Amino acid sequence: MNVAPWSTIGGGVDWAPVRAIQYLLRAHGHAVAADGVYGPATTAAVSAFQGGAGVSVDGIVGPETWVVLHIETAQGQTGDAVRAVQQFGLVPSPGIEPLIVDGDFGPITRERVQHFQTSWGLSIDGIAAYETWSFLSSLVPGFQRWPLVKVGSTQASNWRVLAAQYLLRHRGAGIVADGVFGPLSGAAIQAFQQTLRATFIGDTVGQLDWPALIETVSLGASGDAVRAAQTLLPGSLTVDGAFGPVTDAAVRDFQTMFAPPADGIVGPVTWHALTQPIFD
Repeated sequence: MNVAPWSTIGGGVDWAPVRAIQYLLRAHGHAVAADGVYGPATTAAVSAFQGGAGVSVDGIVGPETWVVLHIETAQGQTGDAVRAVQQFGLVPSPGIEPLIVDGDFGPITRERVQHFQTSWGLSIDGIAAYETWSFLSSLVPGFQRWPLVKVGSTQASNWRVLAAQYLLRHRGAGIVADGVFGPLSGAAIQAFQQTLRATFIGDTVGQLDWPALIETVSLGASGDAVRAAQTLLPGSLTVDGAFGPVTDAAVRDFQTMFAPPADGIVGPVTWHALTQPIFD
């Protein structure tokens, strides 16, 4: 749950993962049209798959079903399981054509998967496996997914590392915000998690951690929570921990584009928007 934000999808919707579900069902031998609509035929096929897989039979693809339905694919493979990945498009930036859904996991598909992994702070191997599939599954309207910050990440490979470190410092961790999420940072997030819950403990900043780490800040605030926000804001802000007029203007500019209203307050909605990939 903390590092794998599997979605729950049932009948009557036409979201992006629906066609992926249909292609995966086909890869598992179920004759269903990949039309992108979760109708009665898809519900029946999901129920049949669930019965054969030994999971709860309800015709709904939730975390339990996703875990057994998804199929790991990598460069060199072909077929409907590859089409399931390709149909997401995985466009890295405006003006780039979506992937061709041809069922051939070639170099371009691998590059797009790697870009998706980089965008969300996942392990960057170009393989569509458990972790990547959990994020693909969550590409549905209104799903509030948070990126990962993993041990071994640097500010260069994951631009949220400094923000995570500053937020951990804000919550009392005695670590240096150096842009390298190493073992000490991993231990710090584990210690923080243990103050929140008894399960989903690990050295990765994930879905359950960001909402607890963030702090609402606005004009006049100071400290490490402000530094965290400053590292995430576009432009070349001085990361000084002082929420002054320049930071306020940067926040309002960002909110105008991505997180209205432009009130200058970095609250949960703005924090979430600041951590998101822009084009995925």
